[in-house]
Amino acid sequence: MNQRSEIDELFFRLMGYCPKKAGEAYEIISAAALGIIRNQSAEHNKYLQGLSGGRPYQLDGLLNGETMVESKDYTIDDRKVGRPDLQKLQGALTDLPQIKDGIFTSATEYSRDALKYAQGTETNEAQKEITTVDVRPSTPEDEKGRILKIHVTMNYSAPDFDRGTTSFIFVDGAKKMIEDYMRSHGMSEYNFGTDVLYDENGNFLKTIADLSRENQPKFTDDDDYVNGEFPIDAYIKFCEILVPIKGIAYTDVPIARGKEDFVIEMRGNATILIKSDKLGVNKLITDVDLKNAIQNML
Repeated sequence: MNQRSEIDELFFRLMGYCPKKAGEAYEIISAAALGIIRNQSAEHNKYLQGLSGGRPYQLDGLLNGETMVESKDYTIDDRKVGRPDLQKLQGALTDLPQIKDGIFTSATEYSRDALKYAQGTETNEAQKEITTVDVRPSTPEDEKGRILKIHVTMNYSAPDFDRGTTSFIFVDGAKKMIEDYMRSHGMSEYNFGTDVLYDENGNFLKTIADLSRENQPKFTDDDDYVNGEFPIDAYIKFCEILVPIKGIAYTDVPIARGKEDFVIEMRGNATILIKSDKLGVNKLITDVDLKNAIQNML
């Protein structure tokens, strides 16, 4: 390639090399950027056979296997994308039944006739819809008025069960089951602990931590402690026996309160602007996100 465009230079800075074919760097960047903003799988340089036969069509990009992407980098000779460019895309779309619609990306602007033609494809039943999208290197001017960094302060409060007191609420006769077992086995004292609850057949039901998360107690800003219970029909395993309970009581559980500060900001530096009124998109894409998308696509 004798002369590199601004897009080629951007691609080289991102990836450390530049594709040999003219315009290929822009094709790759466009497909990757569209994949990001549409959250769709993106492919580059795909070939599909048309109904008319002959040589397969070369697609600059393919989104989700159904949207054809055509990309033109006219930055070197500084000219706009014209109506013939879009008509050529429409010819391919009409001949490819597996393709639903098309997206045309331009690193420069579109002529008035080109925009009018694209708009006409929205209502022409004989054609497939073409959406025009601007994909170009971003400038400092593009960043004005955008939120690039958000400072967040999060205040939290939650019961700290580790610092409170909890106990099982046994059904009638359950404590006697434990006492009888200990007596029959000559046990005068036994250290017992569990964090698992079972059903009547001894199958795992849930953990006590799960039970507490599912039944968080209500409290106000004025409360320093909470008291209450988590009702449940379940069993605990004591040595070899299943002992029925009807809940877990908690008392004097302190309310832990705190504050966390953090920042939400873009990863990397703004590199590409992708804009389309029809898609409702006006987004800056950073070098980090674009490079990752390209690496995942190629």
